[in-house]
Amino acid sequence: MKKLFLATTAFVVLAAASAGAADMTARPYTAAPPPAPIYTWTGMYWGANVGYSWGQSKNDRTLFGLGVTARESQDLDGVIGGVQTGYNYQFGAWVWGLETDIQASGQKGSAVIPVIPGATLTTDHKLQWFGTTRPRLGFLATPNLLLYGTAGVAYGQVKDTFTAAFAGAPGAVATVNDLRAGWTAGAGVEGAFGGGWSAKVEYLYVDLGKLETTVTVPAAGLTANFNGRLTDNIVRVGLNYKWGGGGYGY
Repeated sequence: MKKLFLATTAFVVLAAASAGAADMTARPYTAAPPPAPIYTWTGMYWGANVGYSWGQSKNDRTLFGLGVTARESQDLDGVIGGVQTGYNYQFGAWVWGLETDIQASGQKGSAVIPVIPGATLTTDHKLQWFGTTRPRLGFLATPNLLLYGTAGVAYGQVKDTFTAAFAGAPGAVATVNDLRAGWTAGAGVEGAFGGGWSAKVEYLYVDLGKLETTVTVPAAGLTANFNGRLTDNIVRVGLNYKWGGGGYGY
């Protein structure tokens, strides 16, 4: 009886062990899912932009020999477009970068200034091109949406044309081309949508500084001094591509 009990007990233990081993063998292994990819802004990029600008040229003028002094203000509005390149470095939820751009400009404006009865001076101002170089500092509202502020230097080529006209006499023209420099500041929002591509909307205020110009029109016997300042309000949209594409990390 004792031998029968021991044999039965041994059989039950072996059967239980075999069932447990079989259960362990049949259970499949499931790997943990990889972490979701997160967009990284670090890297160099290039792109293009287009926009519109509302500029203004303010001038204090003095016409020597005629004792005429006055102030004029002209709007310089037009379409702008250009290219940009830069580098971003992401640290946590912050992104620091440096960007430079060059823009073609269709901005121009003109004014007709009465000098004396029968005589006028027409001024034409045109911003031919301009550029900026600016650090950017931004905060990530989401991993793919950057809100940033920016400020730096601005420079541009301004063409001023002065035309003197007298009743009963041919007109006389003088042209001045100035390379001006100043500062700029603004803000924007940029969103990444995969493959290294991102799009932005940006506002910039540009001040190209003061410049004093003396214009002489010998045929008219006229000398005028202009002390002016050119400012700009720019709104533009842009498309960027980060070199190396992708833009995702873990």
